[in-house]
Amino acid sequence: MHRYRILWQGLLSPEQVELDYDPLRRFQAPAEWSSAAQQACRLAVSQGRQVKNLPLYHLLGWQQLSGRLRFQLGLTCYEDYLGLSLVAKDSSPTVLAVAAATEIEGRIVLERRSQAVAQGMGLMHVKPSGHVHPPHSPWQALLAEAWEELALKPEEVVDGQCLGLVQSLTANCYCLIYKLRTRLQWDEWRQRQPEDAWEADELFGLSQERASLDEWLARPAELSTGPGLAAVRLYRESLYGAL
Repeated sequence: MHRYRILWQGLLSPEQVELDYDPLRRFQAPAEWSSAAQQACRLAVSQGRQVKNLPLYHLLGWQQLSGRLRFQLGLTCYEDYLGLSLVAKDSSPTVLAVAAATEIEGRIVLERRSQAVAQGMGLMHVKPSGHVHPPHSPWQALLAEAWEELALKPEEVVDGQCLGLVQSLTANCYCLIYKLRTRLQWDEWRQRQPEDAWEADELFGLSQERASLDEWLARPAELSTGPGLAAVRLYRESLYGAL
């Protein structure tokens, strides 16, 4: 089963990803689905899911320019995105997200997502990851997620590079994929307690060795999120070349 599509692949610094954001270009939920979307969000909360109605970027378009990516963005919110994804996916706004393969002492960090998250429950995924909230840049969002999910301080994150842009085929999002590295040792890092630890039932370290990455990518695709699979693949190809 295909879970993602690679739209662009390369190597960019965080500053080479640019946003053209107009908050007046606000997504309007179709009237016939608006009430159903709100009810779907309330149901998700009643089932123990975490649903925070934060602002999100509504992706209107993107361009690959000379040495950079530029995104045209309007405004939406998480309840419109999630609720419409649950009741009428074709009417849901497309949002911008980030995910990273984070290398710690020769391993990248994977999670098994908890049952409390609103999407991808029980699936394998990379950390950090999340949606980009206005007015933050993707890089700012990624550093914030690295602190919240991994307890990594911004000054402890080195070698941050954008590896690609992928479209999730299971959720209405376009996800920028990065690779990060920290000089912390694995055991030192594992003693920390991130504030959003609830998002993961388990954390794993996947060796950056070629054979380990290839073996993981050969697993059934439905065990992982689309952006998670894409992040491991793009990370692997940044080290060892195309599959």
